[in-house]
Amino acid sequence: MRVFRGSSARRRLVALTAVTALAAGTATALAPGAAADVVGWPATDGRIAVVNDGIMSMDVTGNDEKRVSGGSDDESPAWSPDGSRVVFESAGAVQTISVNGTTRTTVYDGTYSGASPSHPTYWTYGREIVYSAAKKLYSVPADGGTPVRLLSSGGCDSLPSGDATGKLLVFQRNGAGCTTATPSAVLYNATTKTQTTLAAGGGSPALSPDGTKVAFIRSVDGHGQLFSVNTDGTGERRLTNDTGDYDTPSWAPASNRLVVHFNRPTSGGRQESNVVMTITADAVTEGEPFPWGGRSPAWQPLRKNTVVRVWGADVYGSNIAASRWTWNTVGQSEGGLMNASSAVLVSKDSQAYALTAPALAGKKHGPVLLTPATSVSSAVQAELKRVLKPGATVYLVGGTSILSSAVASKVTSLGFTPKRLAGTSRYSTSVAVAKSITSAPQYVFLATGTDYHSALASASAAGSLGTGGKAVVVLNDGNSLTSSVKSYLNGLDPDTTYMIPVGASAKYALTHTAFSNWPSTYTYYPVTASTNEGTAAALAKMWWYSPSSVALAYTDSWRGGTSAASAMNVFGPLLWTDLGTLSTETKSYLVRGAASINGVAVFGGTGSVSTTALNSAGAAVSASSAEWTYWPDYNGVPAATSSFSSTGPCAVSQPARTGAALRPTVEPNLAQLGTEARR
Repeated sequence: MRVFRGSSARRRLVALTAVTALAAGTATALAPGAAADVVGWPATDGRIAVVNDGIMSMDVTGNDEKRVSGGSDDESPAWSPDGSRVVFESAGAVQTISVNGTTRTTVYDGTYSGASPSHPTYWTYGREIVYSAAKKLYSVPADGGTPVRLLSSGGCDSLPSGDATGKLLVFQRNGAGCTTATPSAVLYNATTKTQTTLAAGGGSPALSPDGTKVAFIRSVDGHGQLFSVNTDGTGERRLTNDTGDYDTPSWAPASNRLVVHFNRPTSGGRQESNVVMTITADAVTEGEPFPWGGRSPAWQPLRKNTVVRVWGADVYGSNIAASRWTWNTVGQSEGGLMNASSAVLVSKDSQAYALTAPALAGKKHGPVLLTPATSVSSAVQAELKRVLKPGATVYLVGGTSILSSAVASKVTSLGFTPKRLAGTSRYSTSVAVAKSITSAPQYVFLATGTDYHSALASASAAGSLGTGGKAVVVLNDGNSLTSSVKSYLNGLDPDTTYMIPVGASAKYALTHTAFSNWPSTYTYYPVTASTNEGTAAALAKMWWYSPSSVALAYTDSWRGGTSAASAMNVFGPLLWTDLGTLSTETKSYLVRGAASINGVAVFGGTGSVSTTALNSAGAAVSASSAEWTYWPDYNGVPAATSSFSSTGPCAVSQPARTGAALRPTVEPNLAQLGTEARR
């Protein structure tokens, strides 16, 4: 069983100058092994966040108060679907913060546009945040980016609330000019693109996480009372009947209780206010007011995320395990796995010729397998026969000095069709691979050919576009370009092809080369950082739209990185880590993206990524160190029980393999990239 969902929603560069419509509800394949209840619902009931001189959290009785944020301007908190982060408005910006009060991030700053955002809420499994601004609803990637207007028609729309999946969104509407005194609760169906008024006179609507009910406030005899209605418009019921005034309801993750803020007079004549209480959804049963008070309550869902380790007896066994983790056996259809159309062979002893292979594998839809230079190992032979139909193409990257003619002959004898992609060097070979991917690239990544970190991360990104992709990777030689790469780039138009140098040397080589066919001034999109781990994280932030899963590989193993990049590239980015501890830059990326990341795939055994680093990755993407689960996948075969991470908090039994559901995804407008012009 593959145990978490993937994201094929990348940050697309083509919308740098154009805003595209949000297309929610599109079905896409899961990352290997996802199950519907892993990233969706149900979730268990967690703590309750309230505004009380900043954002506080407390247990469901209002006790055990803990500070999440201390900003006096922090308002309207909402939790991510796994409970790992809180989103809120603060002084004209949408910000998020981790559950423990660290790693505060500005997702969107409305002070520059003059349209201050309000009441943000997570949607689509935590991939995006919906908020209201200037009387309209907008969506923005959960890790930051360019906002997109959600609805092309409507009135004065505010106070959005979404379900766990991103199929439904409820909001308050007050009319085109915000002049309607009586609001309505309107339900938006992202699949059918329809809007339905559920409750006239309904304000502050809150959609239950399971998408079946909406709670709202309606004025009765001058008092704001709490109601609920089913999302199909039936079953409206009044939940409170007193002289209090209620507002800002929030559902429990189980969708069976509500927490709400209220103001009401007491028997002594004073006004009891700024406190929250719980109410059941099927009967008017009130809990006790919280002793510490608060307003704008939000109920935290707790959902376990997943870390899977994919490994074999050695780095070559891990390579086969990575292939088995992603690709079906011919004639079988296993939940979460894909059917391979081809395979890519690289020499296990030649790092330089493996650097662009994951990009080729993403395009040609198959694994990257490591084999000796003069033969096809028995393990690779068996894997080729397992995943490929007779006659399928097997690509050989490099000339006969890299993969000998005996390798091609063996591929033929196995019943497959060898196709060699080669030049006279690693650089001209990268061009040959690029031309095999597409004759008209839309994106060109440039990365050094003398170090594997940036090139493999770039190849993973390029391959993520899949069989229809037009992204390639070519290599720079230090601070310069070889004649073959220069000639290839010179034949492209930088006005229609996005040039993305990854790493400082790639940026220097691109900008210090004179191209006779290029204009004197052109735009390019550099991705740089001070470390290899930082560069990979920066590339992931630029290219991927709030991914659901990520691959983690040992920074000192190009073979492990090759396996990880090719096994995961259509699902999430490649990140690097140290052996003993999770790299700082990688951890920062995981924590900031924890709202959408529900799975981490670690490639290699404890000699590549230690149990300590693995546990740190699980904790980074989850609400706590206990809110994630470990699944061992040795040699591509899930273990019945975990004997591998028995000292970690997540050693559990693993169920049998099961079919994987589809999940909705979104393709909003493209990432905000740092651009520079070469003059």
